[in-house]
Amino acid sequence: MATQNPSATTDRPEISDLPDRTEAALMEVMSVLDDIGLARGAPDLYLVVSSSGATYLVDTLEETCECPDDEHREVTCKHRRRVAFVTGERPIPGWVKRRKLDDGFGEHVDSEVRFSATDGGVAQARFDDGELTDPEDDPFAVHSDDEDRTKRAKREDMDISFLEKPGRYEVHSASGSVYEADVLAESCSCPDIAERCKHLRRVDIEIRDGLVPRPDGRLPDAN
Repeated sequence: MATQNPSATTDRPEISDLPDRTEAALMEVMSVLDDIGLARGAPDLYLVVSSSGATYLVDTLEETCECPDDEHREVTCKHRRRVAFVTGERPIPGWVKRRKLDDGFGEHVDSEVRFSATDGGVAQARFDDGELTDPEDDPFAVHSDDEDRTKRAKREDMDISFLEKPGRYEVHSASGSVYEADVLAESCSCPDIAERCKHLRRVDIEIRDGLVPRPDGRLPDAN
């Protein structure tokens, strides 16, 4: 008589119920790099740096990894699984919380992490305070048709503060740089020569969502 798996009776299984390599791919400290060394300019190649400092090249087209586990066993190693998760190729189980994942999960890859939705679908999303934010309610949710600068405007850490009217804002970037963005003149002091840089786009998002004062200096709920 077969023994019943206890996890089969629960709606939200524990991380420990995942296959070992999948659990390692989600929780172990690794950095996935998509634009450095051999991976630079090669959309199918990724460098995965483990916590020990070992570096492996993952080829998503050939479905290979340089690690011994992948080369000598008929398995999908944790490095290939990690790349699939951080690039959105493979959705993370929807019940997996942000606090369970490696702190640097997907930090160096320009892709959207996806979560399996409870209705069987898949949602692109960002992490917010350890919880999955509903893309429909989130002004910073990344959509597949967003331009690259819009994606960066939504993803990157920026602090926006009203500077002076009409329509001038100060943008503190994650790198520590500070820029002035003028939403009326559609200009920014950053080096980006594009018509609308990521800083202007971020300011627009925060104005529309009522996170900063309007260009006239009035608070979002002011008449």
